[in-house]
Formats: sequence, structure tokens, C-alpha cells
Amino acid sequence: MSSIFANRSKIVTEMMKFSFHHRAFYCYLGMSVWIFFLITVMYKYMSMGEETTAVKKIVHNEYISKSDAKFRRIYLRACNPPDSIVRGSEGVVDSDTWMLQGALVITRHGDRGPLTHLRNGDKLPCDAEPVSPLLKSYEEFVSNASSTGRAWWVSVAGPFHNFPSLPTKAAGTRCALGQLTPRGILQMITVGNILREAYGEKLSLDAVEPQGKKDTGSVVWYSTRYRRTFQSLVALGWGAARGAAGARAAGAREAHSIAFCFRDCACHAHHALNKKINSQAKNRLESHPAIKELVSKLSKVLFESQEHPDADVVRDALLAYMCHDAPLPCTEKPKQKKLTINKKLKFRPDTVPSRKILDVDIDTLNMELDYINNQMDFNNEIGRKARDIIGKYYDSKKAPLDFDAQMEREKLLYYQQRYLDNADGYEDVVIVKKNLDADFNFPNDARMDADFDEDYKEPTPESGEDFCIKKEHVMSLFAYLEWSYRQEIKNVHNRKRGLLVAYGLIHNIVQNMIRMISENKPKFVVYSGHDKTLQALILALGLNNYQHYNIQYASRMIFEVYRKKDLRDEFKFTKRKAVAQDFYFRVVYNGEDVTNKLSFCKSRQNVVMKVVDPIDDMKIYNTYLCSIENIVRFIHDDYFASFNVTNFKDACASYGNAKHIY
Repeated sequence: MSSIFANRSKIVTEMMKFSFHHRAFYCYLGMSVWIFFLITVMYKYMSMGEETTAVKKIVHNEYISKSDAKFRRIYLRACNPPDSIVRGSEGVVDSDTWMLQGALVITRHGDRGPLTHLRNGDKLPCDAEPVSPLLKSYEEFVSNASSTGRAWWVSVAGPFHNFPSLPTKAAGTRCALGQLTPRGILQMITVGNILREAYGEKLSLDAVEPQGKKDTGSVVWYSTRYRRTFQSLVALGWGAARGAAGARAAGAREAHSIAFCFRDCACHAHHALNKKINSQAKNRLESHPAIKELVSKLSKVLFESQEHPDADVVRDALLAYMCHDAPLPCTEKPKQKKLTINKKLKFRPDTVPSRKILDVDIDTLNMELDYINNQMDFNNEIGRKARDIIGKYYDSKKAPLDFDAQMEREKLLYYQQRYLDNADGYEDVVIVKKNLDADFNFPNDARMDADFDEDYKEPTPESGEDFCIKKEHVMSLFAYLEWSYRQEIKNVHNRKRGLLVAYGLIHNIVQNMIRMISENKPKFVVYSGHDKTLQALILALGLNNYQHYNIQYASRMIFEVYRKKDLRDEFKFTKRKAVAQDFYFRVVYNGEDVTNKLSFCKSRQNVVMKVVDPIDDMKIYNTYLCSIENIVRFIHDDYFASFNVTNFKDACASYGNAKHIY
């Protein structure tokens, strides 16, 4: 009996042990399942968060959707967002053999508002600030330097006195005409960072002259007299030199023309060439009725007052929406009656405010500044008198001379009066209007030897009375313009105009190169300009890629000057002086080395080097150096060969008296 009890107790004990182990097993199993469940939920939550963020980005900016590669390409190429601006081959040479002597930079300003009044354009979010620590730091830098309401570098006497260093917000509008935007500021800061990374240490860009000491002239800044170019220059300077930017801005020099023509501005041939090129542009658009109809429809949606038959004007208006993440607009039901204007009608005194003769003269000079610059030399007696009149007028008003604001205040009234005074020759008035808007690209060739590429699509006709701009319309217009740029860049008349317009700038660049060789200064030169500045330069240098001719916001062209390192010892011991043959240069456009594509640098004498990409160590490519002797010979001997003359004056005279150009 006792043995049975003992066996039963043993069995109970074993069962209890088994139950204990069993419960422990299930406990561990339950904990494992719970942990796995937590990990799964957290992973799912994180994935959903990432997907939600991605969806928000796509919804927020429909123009960079991955599902539409063509539209994405258009957006990136036209708007040039700050995060797509990266360093390319700037400063990439064999540093063991070559020493950087200096750099010259020509830029287009950053993103801006439209140049033409748009329907509801004042509500476009041009003033939206990108989330960027760089932009915030720059704004703090300007704020700290603006104790009196203006940054100290524009408080001193100078051509940019009282210019705001940051885009100002106009009352009642979010998108000021032609003014730089916060996105444009960030673009230029990004370009400045690239310059600092490539040249900052080699050229001591952040060095500041001691207070009270005369400027040595090692850094030279030029800007046209527009807010957007001066603000772009200061932002670029801060990116490149940080604390030294203020001192550089205070010494910035004014360029009287968007071409930076300096003493070689007045040229009678400009008018004859412009007339021919504009006529070709009109004929080209007429030859494609589908695009002409599309441009007309888009104009009715985009503009307030009248149709703009120029495809590039429509493109500029579309960029105001695309580059600022705004939905493409629609038009309301069109009116049935069409407004007619009596050609003999004149403005009545009770409907139009009276204007003094002096005001008319000043306004005309302001509005036509860039157009007149091609015809007037501001260094001669007439030019000096014109500038004196403008200066005295604005001194009496106690306001800075700002061509942007003055032009926009008077533009509409000026156009209306010119229309009524010249009703029979309205086409010429349209041409004048184009010339007043400084940043437009114009199609310049009417050759019809080629047609659009596969990107072209016929616009979809709208069956309803309302018309909404769609992505397909934008892609059709941009496809036409790409084809147009291909024709433009090989147009003989356009290339001749480019040679004439860019002569003063190239001459100044070569002079600074020679000074870098002979005087060892300046070290760094910046020309803050416009798309027309770079377009003329590209044509004059002989570049043939139409994508180079289609100038993005914040585009940059850089001339780098080099000499061999071992020449220093040779100069020291032999005491011989440096000559042009001892120095080389290269040209980098938006990060691409285009030296071997220049019309005067295609010889076998170019130095070819294999270099490592500064961003990607695994990438190796060729870079080129061209002798400075080539560009000196080009500007002095070969520049006007296509005109069959040897100097600027004769080249201008060759077209000055011609009524027609064939």
C-alpha cells in the first residue's frame, strides 16, 4: 500500500514538474509572439509614415512626379530647383601640376516672379520660403547687418544705395513682378557654396581687407541695375565667402547694360538684326498653326489684358506656376462680345492722369534702358547727360533709382499710348514691348528644314467653353520651344548678333585674364546678369548645344585660369616674365567642361587630363585646358571674321545702313 502511495506521489510530482515546464514554455512562446507583433506593427507604422510623406510630396508638387518622366524633365530643366544644383567639374584639374591663378564667373539671377501681369498672378506663392538651414542662416546674416532697416553695404554711397538685400513683399501681392524669390535666393547660395568648395581655399575668397586699408582689387563684382541681379550677387557672395560678402557687396560695380558691354555698347546693326530675327520668329510660329492656336488659348488663360503671341512670353508665365508649385490655371466662360478700339481714339484728360514732360522722358529712359543700351554709349556726351537727368530727377524724389519698379508702374499706360499713336504699325509696337521685358528668350530662326521631335503633341481641342491648362499643353509648348532653340543656335543672323552683343563682355574677360597673368590680380570676378547675357556669350564662343542656349535660373559659366606650378621656380631663378603661352584656361558651364567645344579651342594643342570626380571617387573623366593665347588671338584677330571686317565699329557699320538682310 505504501509503495502504491509512493508511486502515486512520484507521478503527481512529475506531472507538476511537467506542468511547470509547460507553463514556462507557453510563457516564452507568448512573449515571443508579442515581441514579434510589436516589431511588425512598428515596421508597418514606419512604412505607412514614409508612404504618407511620399504621397504628400507628390501631392504638394505634381511637377516632379516619377510617373511622368517627360514633365519631370521639363520641370528640372526649366526651374532648376536648389537641390538639383550640384558641383560638376569646377576646379577639377591635376593639382600636382597646375595652379589656379584666378576665376571669372558669369551667372543668371535666381528664380523670380513673372515679367508680365498675369490673371490672379498676385496670388501665386512666389514668396513661399523653402525649408533650408542655409536660407535661414543667410536671412539672419542680412538681419544682423540691417540695424537701420537696410544692410550696411547698401547704406554707403554707391550704385546700389538703399537696395534691399532680401526680396521685399509688396502690399497685397505674394508674387511681385520680376522680383527675386526666396527660392531664387537659395539657388544662388547653393551656387556660391559650389564656388567656395571649388575655389575658396585656392583663391582666399573669405579673406577680408583690414578696416581702413584700401581694397586691393583681388575680388571684383559686377551687377546690372536690377534688384534681382544685385540680390543674387549678394546671396552668391555669401555662399562663396560667408563673412566677407558684405564688404564685397559694398564695392559692387554697376553694369549699364545686361550685356556687360562696357565701352562697346552702341551698335546700329542691332536694330537691323533684331528686326530680321523677330520676323523669322513670327514666320516660324505661323508655320505651325496648332502651336499658334495653343499659344493663343494659353494667353487668354494666363494674361490679364491682351494676348501674347510670343511662345516664350507664354513660357515665362507658365514657369511662374510650375516653379512655385501652383496648380495650372483655368479660364472662366469667355465673353461673347469682342472689344474693338477706334484707331482715331485718343486718351481723354479726364480718364488718364496728366503727366509732366520730364516724367515722360524719365519713364521712357527707364523702360527702354536695355533696348537703348544697344544703341547708346553711356560714356559719350549724350549718354552722360541722360544719366545725369535720371540721377537729378531721383535725387529730388529722395528715392533710389530702381528700373524694375519704375518700368512696371508705367508699362501699361505706355503700351496703350503707343498702340493708339501707331495703330497702323502695331507689329512694331509688339517688338518694342518684347525688348522692354529683359528676361525673355526669343525664337530667332525661321528655317523649316527640320520639325519637332517625338515629344511634340498636337494640343487636345477643348469641347467646352472653359479652358484649363493641362500638362499635355505644357509639354507641347516646351517641345516646340526646344525645336525652336535648335534652329536658333545655328541661325547665322542670331550668331552675328551674339558676337556683337557679347563683344564688350568677352573683351573685358580677356583683359582680366591678362591682368591675372601680369599683375596677379584680380583673383575672382563675378558678373551677375540675365539669360540674355549668357545667351549672347554662348553664341559668341561657338557652343552649338541648344540645351546650353536654354538658360536656366541660377546658371553659371566659369572661366578658370591656370599656370604650371614649376614655372614659379623658373621665374624666380631666370627672372623672365610670364607670357601668354605660359598660361591656360578652361570653361565650365553648369558643371560641364565645354573647353574643347569652343570654336577657338578645338586644336590638338589642348591639354587633356584624366581626373577623378570630386563627388564620386569611382568616376573618372577627361578635362581640358586651352592656351590663353587662343582666346587672345580670337578677340583681337578672328572675332569679326564672319563680318569680313577687323573691328567692332566696322562690324556695326556693315549693317547700320542696310534696310534688308538676306
